[in-house]
Amino acid sequence: YSFGNEDWRTEEAALNIQPQDQILCITASGDRPLNLLARECQKIVCIDANSVQNYLLQLKAAAMRVLEYNEYLAFLGAVPLQGIKRKQILHQLLSYMDPQAAQFWKRHEKMVAKGVLYQGTVERLTYVVAKMLSLARGKKVKRLFEIDCLDEQRQFVQNEWDSYMWRKIFNLLLNPFISRFIIKDPGLANIGSDIKPGSYIYERIHASLERDLAKKNPLLSLIMRGKVSHEAFSPYLTQSGTQAIKPRLSNLEIRTTDVIDYLESLPGPTFDVFSLSDVASYLSYPNFIRLLKNIIRTAKPGARFCLRQFLSSYEIPPNLQPYFVRDKALERSLEQQDN
Repeated sequence: YSFGNEDWRTEEAALNIQPQDQILCITASGDRPLNLLARECQKIVCIDANSVQNYLLQLKAAAMRVLEYNEYLAFLGAVPLQGIKRKQILHQLLSYMDPQAAQFWKRHEKMVAKGVLYQGTVERLTYVVAKMLSLARGKKVKRLFEIDCLDEQRQFVQNEWDSYMWRKIFNLLLNPFISRFIIKDPGLANIGSDIKPGSYIYERIHASLERDLAKKNPLLSLIMRGKVSHEAFSPYLTQSGTQAIKPRLSNLEIRTTDVIDYLESLPGPTFDVFSLSDVASYLSYPNFIRLLKNIIRTAKPGARFCLRQFLSSYEIPPNLQPYFVRDKALERSLEQQDN
């Protein structure tokens, strides 16, 4: 992953970060912890079993720390810039990373030259999907992302966009037997037995188009256009966001390890906040239980947690439910808003 595809707004509302908080956050594309820094906190431990995701976070943080806003956006690939210029900038940033991250990016200069924001496996795939959509319904995609009025968008989706073939293509492309070979995401190994991915993704997209403009949804932009517009930028890509985040970059502590192993290594209560992304999708159910038990053991009194279940459908077992006070009203509200 090189571009965050989760909705930072619901994460912020769920976690209600306070200045004294110590946070555990799954790194993923690096967007997650950077966006959390838009709120003042004491420390964020960024954790990922994939070292490359942590190298990407270091690259983004170094670029934000050193570059002026417009150059920062251009370096990452959010706006155009010549590839040779990005390589030159990269060498200015290497000293702000640990040696392993610096060596990795020196070996992958070509990726940086293309604009690293869109060079992840998922982002390269969505670029291909966007090209196919451009051939199949390019005028409709262009029109959808030009609309500025939600009522107009709803009419357009109902009358022109939501065709029979549009609905059926999700079931074809997201058939587990096909998507497992195309997407190659280990998170697809634990799809809930009650979830049909094609129908589920179609319904989520359709619901999003009912409540928000397409141009403000980063994941829709990736899927349909292969890039994300300024209107859909999360805080770490906005000028006001970077101004708030930059002075707090020293609050990041980066760890490359399995999240359960890390929690098991801690002596006791450590964190006020757990920002866990959809890590459940990558865990067997026994390991999901291990994760829950270690959250309980390492949580400070009154700690908050946000755990997304994208395609998994694990339940918290009855013996652990008393430890997790779930805000059902907030969950329903956030699910209705989340893009």
